[in-house]
Amino acid sequence: MKAFLLARVSTDDQKDALPAQTFRLTEYAKRRGYDFKLFELKESAYKGNRDYFGQVVREIELNNDPAIVVFGKIDRYTRDSSSNEVRILQSLYRSGKIELHFPSDNLFIHKDSPATDLLRLGMGIVVAQYYSDAISDNVKRRFEQKWRDGEWTGVAPIGYKNTVKESGKKWIEIDTFKAEAVREAFRSYATGLTSLREISKKWQSDFGIKVNQSSIDIMLKNPFYYGVMRVKGQLYPHKYEALISKQLYDDAERIRNGYKVKPHRWGGLPYAYRGLISCAECGCRITFEKKKGKYIYGHCTQYRGKHNATYISEDILTVQLAELFKSIQIPRNAYKQVSEALRASHQDKIRMRDSSLATLDTEIEKYQSRIEKVYEDYLDEKIPEDLYQRKFDEYKATQKNLQNKRLNIEQIEEEYYGTMAHLLKLSKHAPMLFGKGDVEQKRAIINLTLSNLLLDGDKLRWELKKPFDTMAFCNDNGNWLLGPDSNRQPFD
Repeated sequence: MKAFLLARVSTDDQKDALPAQTFRLTEYAKRRGYDFKLFELKESAYKGNRDYFGQVVREIELNNDPAIVVFGKIDRYTRDSSSNEVRILQSLYRSGKIELHFPSDNLFIHKDSPATDLLRLGMGIVVAQYYSDAISDNVKRRFEQKWRDGEWTGVAPIGYKNTVKESGKKWIEIDTFKAEAVREAFRSYATGLTSLREISKKWQSDFGIKVNQSSIDIMLKNPFYYGVMRVKGQLYPHKYEALISKQLYDDAERIRNGYKVKPHRWGGLPYAYRGLISCAECGCRITFEKKKGKYIYGHCTQYRGKHNATYISEDILTVQLAELFKSIQIPRNAYKQVSEALRASHQDKIRMRDSSLATLDTEIEKYQSRIEKVYEDYLDEKIPEDLYQRKFDEYKATQKNLQNKRLNIEQIEEEYYGTMAHLLKLSKHAPMLFGKGDVEQKRAIINLTLSNLLLDGDKLRWELKKPFDTMAFCNDNGNWLLGPDSNRQPFD
């Protein structure tokens, strides 16, 4: 039997785990006697490698004989349930051309897989996406803390340069030559006698710096130069040396803002489906309005041109959506079986988490001992002050990174089982929650389960998100109840 083994890492931090993945996959293939081909995907190594998974999937698709596709775990399969590669592999296993094996999760997917296994796969994909999003959220929180501490996290603005101190700490210093050009730009613009075009020409002639007018306009709006960072609309005082005074910045701003635009408040009313549905014919939004003081109707804005759009009652849309939510409702016996499988899987997650935390605790304690030792050496005059400070900063930074990793694991793992249980409960009670929910609850359920809502005449079209598409598929095919061969082994 032909087997394709896929070992994947998605970040540089994970690259050391690739050999262990490769070993486990090859040992699995050897035990089962597969004629295998191994692929190692280091997707963060360089941008072009991000397409390598697609190339591998195309090779699997072109293979004429039945085959096994092996991933170590579900989260190595994909973290994007809408990707084209997932759709291709899904089509292949449903047609019986391939099987998907996830040895570490004890999950084997084939064309006759019971609904509980398909649901485990779908929910595994969702949780993998959740992990990715949660890690991203933690990174954002660390960035926000840096901003509050007055540290810039990106490329330095023109007039400054990114540097690294002897201690290894990243820093921003003034670029002496370009800084003078920036100061000159602010001074001349603040007089009200110099245009952006003239500043651009002066930079080219006097400083040899070629920059367009829009870049100069952005520079003149940047408060970083007087000592404040603007990040996502928020202002944070920074630690670096200012290039200009606040007074000069304000003078330039007054010239730029020669007139004021009065802000207008959006007058949108809280209709349940406002902003969620587009017109299938032209792509414009479906807007809603009230008739006779109590009847709510939706219609295409026809912003891109008239096309005889009709008005449709909000109640008709509600009936269609209510029927949809019945289609994703998980039966009671399947709910019980999947819940039990998830609880067992969660125990494995806890053991893995505890092992990871123990390893990190050992490393954190090791660097704490080093900090104390170097301090003692400094007090005993065994090392000079500059060496002590350098080693202290180095050890403290490494210890801080380890503590952040530990915090990430705790935050993500604590919510793992809760996320899975929430998805199951939502599918079990979706019709009731939608029927009795208020406007905000209805919108929340729709956003969680559906995408690409289109109105075609008086009919709604949509795409179900993972794992709710699997639930609907199982209901359509009557595949929830486990048959006599539900525990069938892989077809090899």
